Amino acid sequence: MRPKVYVVEGKNDYAKFKSINPDWFILTTNGSEITESTLQALIKLDQTHDIVLCLDPDAAGTKIRHFLSQRLRHVEHVFLNQEQARNKNGKKIGFEHATKATIIEALKHLQKVQHHSTSDVTLAFLYEHGYLGQPMSRTKRQHLSEALHLGHVNGKNLLIRLHQFNYKIKDILEVIK
Repeated sequence: MRPKVYVVEGKNDYAKFKSINPDWFILTTNGSEITESTLQALIKLDQTHDIVLCLDPDAAGTKIRHFLSQRLRHVEHVFLNQEQARNKNGKKIGFEHATKATIIEALKHLQKVQHHSTSDVTLAFLYEHGYLGQPMSRTKRQHLSEALHLGHVNGKNLLIRLHQFNYKIKDILEVIK
């Protein structure tokens, strides 16, 4: 089993993770603009470690996830839904605002990127089952996303994540039941 590197966005996320386990190897991206030196460090670590992306459930976190998932081979994702990651006044979203218990639970549901997915899920399937283009699509996507631990998704990101993590139609039908 390969050691893990936990990738978070900022110093407050870093502090939260260290408070959970001071022995974890944690690297910060310092926001959405990942420097070349940070990217090179992650590429080097990717050769010997699993890279666990613990990024905020917002646009910046999604951007970083996409960027790093395309450049690294041994990537796992940890997702929080937006409500779990909101601060007390509801204006900010981030891992640093989640409880330790919430983060520990989320870490039990790592999603490993499959670079050669055999997922049979299509846009047509998602549309037929109401996950796209229907009045209740957002609610249905949220339910599916929570059940499969996919994080906050829109229609396009739902299909991408289902393929990234190699989910099949049968997996979705199980959730529907």
